[in-house]
Amino acid sequence: MNLIKLNIKFFLSWTFLIIINYFLILFLIYILSAILLVNKITPNIPLINEYQRNFYTLGLWKIWHSQPECIEFSDKLIYVPKETSCNFSNVEFSTKISFDRFGRVSDHPINSNNTGIAVLGDSHAMGWGVNDNETFSYLLEKKINRPVYNLAVSGYGTVRELIRLQESGLIDSIDTIIFQYCYNDHGENIYYKKTSKDIAKEKYNLVKQGGEFSIWKKLRKSFRYSIKIAGEVIFNKKRPFTFDHHNETFIQVLKKFDFLKDKRIIVFYVNGHQQEFSNFPSGKSKDFNNLEYIDLNIEEDISNFYLIDGHLNSTGHMKIAERLSKLF
Repeated sequence: MNLIKLNIKFFLSWTFLIIINYFLILFLIYILSAILLVNKITPNIPLINEYQRNFYTLGLWKIWHSQPECIEFSDKLIYVPKETSCNFSNVEFSTKISFDRFGRVSDHPINSNNTGIAVLGDSHAMGWGVNDNETFSYLLEKKINRPVYNLAVSGYGTVRELIRLQESGLIDSIDTIIFQYCYNDHGENIYYKKTSKDIAKEKYNLVKQGGEFSIWKKLRKSFRYSIKIAGEVIFNKKRPFTFDHHNETFIQVLKKFDFLKDKRIIVFYVNGHQQEFSNFPSGKSKDFNNLEYIDLNIEEDISNFYLIDGHLNSTGHMKIAERLSKLF
């Protein structure tokens, strides 16, 4: 009996030590990751990268649509890009982002008799982290010699993307719309409603502040995430994404905009590295006659994205432009 008690005590003691050492090691890696990130060192080590992304979004991450020199108030869209240039930099890039009344600045071919193409999407399509002449819309325009209007805006979901196109005055100048979809569009597609000017102003002020979370809420969220993500990295557990409920809501949104019925619609997605939709469709839509899906297989290759920031880099934009050009 004494031997059994001794063995149990021995087992519990070692278990306690293992757990303590496990969390101590995680804490040391956590601190090391922060030190490396502050010094702009981003080694391709999965757990360190995840912790650095956590720190990045916690405080080092500059948000393009929180910079007052880059955006202005809109009672219909909450915010829109200013028709000017603004500098935008983060740990992994330093860029100048320029907009005019046709969206992200580009040298639209003025001698082309071809009808234009509108690109709608969020920060990936807008070109977060790349210069004006590095976006896939700019590169696509050069490849096919057709005007490509990049109306994508960081933070927008499908509803605001379509309202922006509606307000642009370009509908009669285009025959094709390219949607870059992202998993985080789903929330806005469900909940976005046209709001009063006062409510829109409140949301605009919140956007400029970078969100509603206090630093303490961010720290608590960061701590919980650091524990959770360690297990996912150690056991190589990928977070699954299925497209079914996204697609259902996306189609419902499209059906609210009558001008889409006589346009060619192409839909692809960019979620981020290793964040593939497991069942993204390919080919013609069964629910929307003039819509076709194309999976560009961008997510699998880390070289298409900034390691910590997570947005498309110039390589990713170049590959998207090349693959889209084959559709024209």
